[in-house]
Amino acid sequence: MINPQTQGSYNELRNMSELDRPIPGQSLTNNPEAPLPFEQAPVHTELAPAIDDLLVRLCQPEIFHSIVNALREGLPVGEMAEQILFEGFSQGQWNPDLMLLLVEPTMYILIALADMVDVEPRIDDDDATPDDAQEQISNLEKAIEVAKDKVVPSNIPIGIKSKVEELIEDTPPSSNSLLSKEEG
Repeated sequence: MINPQTQGSYNELRNMSELDRPIPGQSLTNNPEAPLPFEQAPVHTELAPAIDDLLVRLCQPEIFHSIVNALREGLPVGEMAEQILFEGFSQGQWNPDLMLLLVEPTMYILIALADMVDVEPRIDDDDATPDDAQEQISNLEKAIEVAKDKVVPSNIPIGIKSKVEELIEDTPPSSNSLLSKEEG
């Protein structure tokens, strides 16, 4: 008789094998004479030449029109830059470190291309839900409460207290309102 737990594990293993994923260690069995583009030395290793090459590629007419159309449809510049840079990495144009350095210049290039054709670019996905905002506010309130618990007036560092006292001595508090008449 087949144990149900064993049968379930077998079914899970069989389903995983049907997902068309690479087998662990498969990249070690690839032909070393024909490495994939990202397994070779990158074409660009310095930032300035990589930016120049990227700008030339993005200004090619077919790519330029595709970018402009995507920007008109509202695709965020951040996502577009991410896709462009990952594609360059997978083609062996740059390594992951240079790819991270190229994020900001790529976004500026895409914004400049959008400005050339009078398209208002979306910088990032602005689909922040109220739940996210409420969560941020609650986290901020929690941080304030923690700070209130840790900051005790009797524990003010002596250096800060003396500097504040010096500043107060130099400028006595004014009891007059800005709107009151001056006496004298």
